[in-house]
Amino acid sequence: MTLEGSLDAATDDDSVTFTLTVENTGSEPTTAQFSDGCRVDVAVYDGETEIWRYTDGMMFMQVLGQERFEPGDPRTFEVTWDDPTAGTFTAVGELTATDRSCEARTDVSI
Repeated sequence: MTLEGSLDAATDDDSVTFTLTVENTGSEPTTAQFSDGCRVDVAVYDGETEIWRYTDGMMFMQVLGQERFEPGDPRTFEVTWDDPTAGTFTAVGELTATDRSCEARTDVSI
């Protein structure tokens, strides 16, 4: 039961929208457990320095949850970085599940 991810970044004049796609590449359904209402996080790095994180300063509903991932049925999650800093960076998106890992990276130029 493997979850694999890909991360895309779409830029415009005043924001970057990151789309994390998570797909179960196994042959059986799998369920991911979450400790709150947040399902994904995205962080942006300039080299090794983190310059932005989606969840910084945010609060999420404190409720246990789960997401079921069927084989071959990709699920997408979007987050937006408003007023981004100009430059070329590496973005890392991850599923915030407590019992499964899924991470993807992409370079983004602003």
